[in-house]
Amino acid sequence: MKDTFSSYPQARFPGFAQKVSQVMPSLPNLEARVAQYMMLNIGDMSFETGASLAKKVGASEVTVSRLLRRLGYQGMRGLKRELKAELSAQFLPGENGSAGSSDAAPFDSVLDLEIQGLVGVFRQCAGPAWHRLVRTVHSSERVYVTGFQTVRGLAEDCARRLALARDDVRFLSAHDGMLAEWIGRSDGGPRAKRECLLLIDVVPYAREAAVLGEFCQISGRQLVVFTDEFCHWAQDFTDLVIHARSRSGLFLESTVGIAAALNLLVHEVAEQNPSATKQRLEHWQAAARKLNVF
Repeated sequence: MKDTFSSYPQARFPGFAQKVSQVMPSLPNLEARVAQYMMLNIGDMSFETGASLAKKVGASEVTVSRLLRRLGYQGMRGLKRELKAELSAQFLPGENGSAGSSDAAPFDSVLDLEIQGLVGVFRQCAGPAWHRLVRTVHSSERVYVTGFQTVRGLAEDCARRLALARDDVRFLSAHDGMLAEWIGRSDGGPRAKRECLLLIDVVPYAREAAVLGEFCQISGRQLVVFTDEFCHWAQDFTDLVIHARSRSGLFLESTVGIAAALNLLVHEVAEQNPSATKQRLEHWQAAARKLNVF
């Protein structure tokens, strides 16, 4: 079954997908656009040339060639050879004459890809960019959290969890409130510069995601983005970006990696001031007991 929100059969080309996901966070903008197009249309690559691909993406053939070399391919021919080999290997008969192993658990391949995605997230969370991201979320006077479409629930959950670790965390629904929360706190004023927007988005990217990125640039707000492995536009607005694998062969794109990264963020923010976090939990638990929630 094809992934619901994208046209390419991800599970058939795990080698290519892994190469792209590893380099995507560090790619220059134009190369990232080419990589994203290739991932979303990988099933059509056998019909493409460097020139046709460059034309469709709006890049130069030099950019396409540079990306292919970065991925370890000798031009489009090298890419096509690998894709053909990957596809052929999946239809080699097993010992019982059928394709693949009859002894494999039904979700072994999904598990492998999910584990790879988690490993990739944890590696990103060990670098200097991650520590700057945590400091930004911790030190901001106010933190807004927003998400769209299928990951709106993740954003609302993150906002509630983060509110247990620090003061003044708000879920932002751009359409519902039409940014009423930002009235009087924009245009580069001092209050806006002390605020941070934590934005969560995946394919198909919401139109308002980039609009909010532009708002942050204009107003001086810090922007933090948690997204999937194909996102290239986030770097246009911030370098505080975490990419998590979303393709694991399931009906819908996986949110396991992004959820893990958000949980790590909440933990790290709480660890910035353990004594204050302890007091916050005590107050929260006391309020919960009075409300008879638990």
